[in-house]
Amino acid sequence: MSHCSGYSDPSSFAEDGPEVLDEEGTQEDLEYKLKGLIDLTLDKSAKTRQAALEGLKNALSSKVLYEFVLERRMTLTDSIERCLKKGKSDEQRAAAAVASVLCIQLGPGFESEEILKTLGPILKKIICDGAASIQARQ
Repeated sequence: MSHCSGYSDPSSFAEDGPEVLDEEGTQEDLEYKLKGLIDLTLDKSAKTRQAALEGLKNALSSKVLYEFVLERRMTLTDSIERCLKKGKSDEQRAAAAVASVLCIQLGPGFESEEILKTLGPILKKIICDGAASIQARQ
């Protein structure tokens, strides 16, 4: 039960950075935490979504998880798309970073092109929006 109680708290995922998981956790633990972070990207709270995106970015930046990402690429793309459309500057920045790391994880090919086709117009719109914050446009 204590394992589930930390599940709803995004800070518990952010604190357990990839370095902790690499040292003492298993692949299943990492995948479980990543699934939780993916679920938290759909939360109502902007801070929770942003923390989940940061946790995803950190995890995907530190370890190659091709199979995991490949199986969930559409879910991840949908979550990123919602965060880009719904979020404000910091959330948009984090979502764009996750999108780029996601494409790097998948490598060149059909899957990355699919993500770019879905998210490209939204990213272009944010970049061209003069009213958007500098962080989001970068």
